Amino acid sequence: MALKKTSFYHTRNKVAPNKQQAAELLGVEISEIERMDKEGAPIMAKRLLLLWDKKHINAPGWDDWVFSRGALIHKNKCWRPENLMQLRQQDERIYQLESELYQLKSFKGMIKIAIHLI
Repeated sequence: MALKKTSFYHTRNKVAPNKQQAAELLGVEISEIERMDKEGAPIMAKRLLLLWDKKHINAPGWDDWVFSRGALIHKNKCWRPENLMQLRQQDERIYQLESELYQLKSFKGMIKIAIHLI
């Protein structure tokens, strides 16, 4: 007779089918994940898996935004931390170039350009 699977097993299998991934996420050993699959798990372990899987952001202006599996998702677009850091670096570079351009357009900047051309 087959053993009945726990609700934790079904949740974990849907969210993190890999026992190693579930163990890392919950901060436990793989043997503990196997025990929870057979005997059940604390409600907080199941909730943590569900939170990691998909969490709607309930704040003004964040309608249709979802945090899921380490990424921020809006409609069909997905932003991961590395994407956000790259966008930030690009924004800083644009600001730096705009500042340099503004300085070059000033009277002192025009004098520097004229001296450089002479």
